Amino acid sequence: MLDQSPLIVSISGIRGLVGQSLTDEVVARFAAAFGTTLTQGDTVILARDTRPSGKGFAKVAAAALSGTGCRVVDLGKCSTPGAKLMVTELDAQGAIVITASHNPAPWNGLKLIRADGIFLNAAEGKRVEALFHSGEFRHTTTGAIETLNPDEVKTRHLERILAHIDAEAIRQARFKVAVDPCNGAGALLLPDLLAALNVESTLINAEPDGDFAHEPEPVPANLVQLGQAVRDNACAIGFAIDPDADRVTLVGSDGEALGEDLTLAIAVQAVTARNPGPVVTTLSTSQAVSDAASRNDCPVFLTAVGEVNVVEKMVTENAVIGGEGNGGVIITAIDPGRDAAVGLSLVLEALARANQSIAELVATLPKYHIEKRKITCTPAELQSALAGLLERYPNAYVHPVRDGSKLYLNGQLECPWIHLRASNTEPIVRVIAESDNPDEAARLCDEVEGLFPNA
Repeated sequence: MLDQSPLIVSISGIRGLVGQSLTDEVVARFAAAFGTTLTQGDTVILARDTRPSGKGFAKVAAAALSGTGCRVVDLGKCSTPGAKLMVTELDAQGAIVITASHNPAPWNGLKLIRADGIFLNAAEGKRVEALFHSGEFRHTTTGAIETLNPDEVKTRHLERILAHIDAEAIRQARFKVAVDPCNGAGALLLPDLLAALNVESTLINAEPDGDFAHEPEPVPANLVQLGQAVRDNACAIGFAIDPDADRVTLVGSDGEALGEDLTLAIAVQAVTARNPGPVVTTLSTSQAVSDAASRNDCPVFLTAVGEVNVVEKMVTENAVIGGEGNGGVIITAIDPGRDAAVGLSLVLEALARANQSIAELVATLPKYHIEKRKITCTPAELQSALAGLLERYPNAYVHPVRDGSKLYLNGQLECPWIHLRASNTEPIVRVIAESDNPDEAARLCDEVEGLFPNA
């Protein structure tokens, strides 16, 4: 049962289908394995997003952690960034968040967090996975399970955000926005944040019950209802939040989706304008993010996909901002990971400081077109396609960071480029291409798909 597919274990955590690959036994074994890597008596934060299966899984995880001698502080329903922040606030030695992030409703999972509030890296995750399989867990009766008032989490999170943005500029702008937290954990914090920023808001799907009103990944196909809310209420902008509230994507005042990468590009432009410094993002992120940093003479560092890779590089380089092209924005001074509330706030700050509409602000950014595809294939087929891609473009510059292969086709660190890699969160391969021409971006993805026999 423990090997039943598709249980996905990667640098992005553990995810599986509830009742199939993800069961009480799997959750208990991973929680016990994680607790065993810590010192007896250590404090571990426990939180869950709003998925209905999360309540039972959290109870199982709490018992397993306590059984290894940990002091468990259960936050109940809470965003992933809120849980990460509380690790640092309470000097905990780790955390488990029960969430499948953007995956569809039948999924759930676990995100494992270490003492600095950052996700486990590959080596740390492998140690937990090895214990999961061996079953060599510590057993003791010295553990404990406690709870924390959710209002305390909310208060501390709000204080951190408001201390690191230009809140007064946002308040004076008196924005009118629409927000869709997709019945997820973002609905817990966002009403208070928007009120604190003097923002008039229309919230849809704001009951944090996990009964997703639509597919939860904040991609254009799932933003139709938000777009309608923006138009119906004459809003300046719309924000779509994923279920554990670490990603935010944008809808313009015309109700049309603006693309995931623009969230980070706009946030980078806002932060580096007032606080220049290094910027970190991933190989799969739009060139628009690098251009936004370069506009303010800030260096850009690229990492393999995976939040921990970005955050660890941010710490090394003392970066002022970082993130991923999926709408994940990171300011480590607030909390050490992607945070939808931070991304939303920085986009509003950018609009307020520029005194521009979202359309006018987007028009100041270079215009790129990014195409994203998903392919189901075997590992051998992926390796064959990677070899075929390299053979097809012998003069391309291959980025030295290894995460599949990213090829800059003109031999320079600029568009057009192709990135082909295995997903960390789904049993698929991702194909991403970017160009200043939408037809070329689509053609490049078609070309890569042609390297797979069953695409």
